[in-house]
Amino acid sequence: MISDFPSKIHHPARAGFLPSARRFAVAAFLAASMLSIVSRVFAAETLKDQNGRVVQCPERVERIATLTIPAASIVVALDQGPRRLIGMHPSSRMDFVEGLIGKLFPEAKNIRVDMTGEGFAPNVEALLSARPELVVQWGDRGEAIVAPIVGVGLPVLSLRYGESELAAGWVELMGRCVPGLDARGKALARDFLAVRDEIAKTAAALPDKKRPKVVYLYRAQGNAFQVAGNRTGMDSDIRLAGGVNVAADVPGFAAVGAEQLLAWAPDVVLLNNFEKGVRPAMIFENALLASLPAVREKRVYLFPLGGFRWDPPSHETPLAWRWLLALFHPEARVPSLREKMLDSYRVFYGRTVSADDLDQVLRMAENGESRHYRERFGR
Repeated sequence: MISDFPSKIHHPARAGFLPSARRFAVAAFLAASMLSIVSRVFAAETLKDQNGRVVQCPERVERIATLTIPAASIVVALDQGPRRLIGMHPSSRMDFVEGLIGKLFPEAKNIRVDMTGEGFAPNVEALLSARPELVVQWGDRGEAIVAPIVGVGLPVLSLRYGESELAAGWVELMGRCVPGLDARGKALARDFLAVRDEIAKTAAALPDKKRPKVVYLYRAQGNAFQVAGNRTGMDSDIRLAGGVNVAADVPGFAAVGAEQLLAWAPDVVLLNNFEKGVRPAMIFENALLASLPAVREKRVYLFPLGGFRWDPPSHETPLAWRWLLALFHPEARVPSLREKMLDSYRVFYGRTVSADDLDQVLRMAENGESRHYRERFGR
C-alpha cells in the first residue's frame, strides 16, 4: 500500500503520472483553458506554508484536491462534511471505506482517487479535469511532485511531515486557505496543542522506571518487520505519552529482524493500520517472538481507526495521545477516552456516534484479549 510515511520517493516521471511529451500538449491546452478561470478566482490572502512556499489563497474555494493521505480527512473535519473534497490519494479511500467517515458520510467513498500515484506524483491531466481551486501536497519530498501542479496554474498548499504536532499546522493552514474556515481551523489547532500540553505535563510527572519500552511496527506480517525510528510521528507520540521508543536511534522507517526485536525487548508493541488483517493475535502466535516481554504480558495493540488512522499524524492525533497514555500507564488517572471521543467527533464531524461506532474505532474485537484493554476502553 502506498503510504505517506516512509521516506523513499519515486521520481514522478518514472511513476507514470506526469504527462509524456506526447501528452503534454493536451495538458497545456487544458491549462490554457483554465487560466482565465484561475486569474478571476485567485486574488485573496497570501500566506507562507510549512515549507516556506508563498501561496495565493483563492477568494472562493469550493473544490479541494488532497494528494497527501491525511489531508482528505482533515478537509472533512474542517468542513464537517466532504462537500468541497473532489479528489484524494488512493490510500485515503481506505480511511473512508473502513473508517468512521464512510459511515457518517457514505458519499465520501465515491470521491475520485486518480489525481496522484506512487511517490505522490501528481496526475496533472486528472487534476485539470477536476478543476480544483486548491491542491494540498507534500512540500518536503522534492520539487518534482509540486512544480507540475504550480506549472499549470493551480495553487498548492504544501505540508511538511515529521513530529505529530506539525498536524496542528496542517489544520490551521488549510483553514486559513479556505474562506470561512479560518476561525475554525485556528480553534481546532489550539485544542490540538492544548491536549499536547496536557499529555506532556501528565507524562513528565512519571518516574523513569515507570516508562515502558515501546516499539511501533509499520510492518508486522511474517518475520520481516519495519519499525518507526526518529523523525517519525510515531516516535514523537511514544515519547510524549510517557514511553521509550526502543527504535529511537533508527533513522525514519527501517527494516529489522526478529533478533533485533528480541534484543530490544519492548514491553509494548503497537501495530499499524496500513497492513490488511494485522492484529495482536498474529504477534502472540509468532513462535519467534514468544519471549518478548510484550508478548508474555499480552501488551500488543492495534492502533484505532476513526476518521483517520491514529498511528500517523492527523487532526485526531490528540485522541491517539490519550489512548497511548492510558495503554502505557494503566495505573494513571486519566479522563474517559470514550467520552473524549464522543466530544471530539461532535466537534469534527457534527455527529453523535454510537457505542458500537466507538467499539469499531477502538478495535475492541481485535484488541479485546490484550492486557487492560477491555477495562480501559470498554463500555
